[in-house]
Amino acid sequence: MEFETILKKLTCADCKDDGEKFTVSSRLDVISEMLAESEWNLIAKGNLCHIYSRHQLQADQEIVLISSHVDCVYSQLFLETQDDMLRGTFDNALTNAAVVKMMTDNRLPEGVIVAFTGDEERNSSGAKEVVKYLSEIGCYVRFIVVTDVTNVGWDHGLSFTIENDLNIDLLTAHNIIEHMKKYAGAYGFVHEAMPDETWLYDEYKLPCLTLCHPVGGDMHSDCGSTIRKSSAATYCDALSDLCKITTGDV
Repeated sequence: MEFETILKKLTCADCKDDGEKFTVSSRLDVISEMLAESEWNLIAKGNLCHIYSRHQLQADQEIVLISSHVDCVYSQLFLETQDDMLRGTFDNALTNAAVVKMMTDNRLPEGVIVAFTGDEERNSSGAKEVVKYLSEIGCYVRFIVVTDVTNVGWDHGLSFTIENDLNIDLLTAHNIIEHMKKYAGAYGFVHEAMPDETWLYDEYKLPCLTLCHPVGGDMHSDCGSTIRKSSAATYCDALSDLCKITTGDV
């Protein structure tokens, strides 16, 4: 399925929660439908998270987690095309779409699991549920890639930013820097950025960073924000590469 088709379906599907459970789950339902014929299975369905993996998880298994929040604050949802731009309510349907695209295209290595989480806009309770679930199984979390949108880098035409890097060992940091050199000029780096799910994962001392897609305009406005069509493919490539680097599949 083409990226723009996935993006439109997810952008126009609502997802809300009350901080304890999902109250509107249309986007989660659409994601489930899109993944129905893929190799990905819904292995955990919490009050504020849906976790997908190719296989059931085992104790002591090493995993890389992609954490992508599905809750949004908009009272109306839309996506429209404006020449080489797209405008819509993209927080966080934009990176939800990138994750689903990588899942359905089989571009994520073995050892990666994906969590679609709720309550990110307030207390990141969905991310907390994910940590609890993985802890109860006894998995070893090798790395977490959070996905989100940002205003950082929009004015400079960047395709992605790496933000809120936390608890990352020197060797992994070096590998990320080296492999990201091929994106020179297309991405930016912000060590301390706005709060997101990394701040919650940091409370558990888990190695993580946020891979952000720049947007133009107020990302929380019902009027929507803007993206360049050309940036989505680069963002998807970077997501796939980060997962390969952190799983050691490079």
